[in-house]
Amino acid sequence: MTRAITRHWLAGMGAALVVAAIASTGCDIVTADLRAEETAQWHKTYQLDASGRVDIGNVNGKIEVEPAAGNTVDVTAIKRARGASSEAAKAALDRITFAEDVSSSHVTISTKMPQTSGTLFGNGGASVEYHVKVPAGVELKVSTVNGGVDLRGLSGRVVAETTNGGVTAVDLSGQLQASTTNGGLEIDLAKMPEGGVKLECTNGGIKVRLPRDAHATISASIANGGISSGDLPIDASGENNRRRLDGRMNGGGPRLDIEGVNGGISLTSR
Repeated sequence: MTRAITRHWLAGMGAALVVAAIASTGCDIVTADLRAEETAQWHKTYQLDASGRVDIGNVNGKIEVEPAAGNTVDVTAIKRARGASSEAAKAALDRITFAEDVSSSHVTISTKMPQTSGTLFGNGGASVEYHVKVPAGVELKVSTVNGGVDLRGLSGRVVAETTNGGVTAVDLSGQLQASTTNGGLEIDLAKMPEGGVKLECTNGGIKVRLPRDAHATISASIANGGISSGDLPIDASGENNRRRLDGRMNGGGPRLDIEGVNGGISLTSR
């Protein structure tokens, strides 16, 4: 009986080692097959009403958004593609396209990526990096699957979503909803917006900076990790412990809802 168990264990270990060896070399094999890289730039400008809406949807690559002058939306997208040869990389680059739905009230742009069989990544190593300027007060939604989101100086309502990547927001003053599955959230608020702030993160830390004199009603929870509120003037109410914080800052105000699973939550003053 002991020998049989040992033989099965050794056979299993041998198979596991083979799988591990394939997995460890898989990325090297793909990288070797995709040695050539080509890039190209796509640039568009649009006129938008002051109360308009902008929606940017990406697949692989980050999105950066900052304020623009006037009512102009300026979009620069840097396409990158890899292939076994320069010709193959150029062909993959040409297959990266953009769908546009534009009017005076909205600008919607989504990335269309090539689907190449025979690679672990399924897209031939293709990516798009967005650099966007929008009127500071417009409504904005940005989403990407693999990549980060970087927002600066915006005052309109913002929804930011990513699956694999973090969300960084600096000097925001409008209503905010930000979420990520694998990555962190670093949020810097110029003021506590009337519409409130909602933050969700599965794997990664959540950091929020806000003015010490801001008025907010705070609800924060984390499954695995701790919550720190520094020296912020928060009067605790309800359930409060290492993984839960409910309270009013400076007497209460718009809601600041924070929910995390794996990682810590840090609240500090600007």
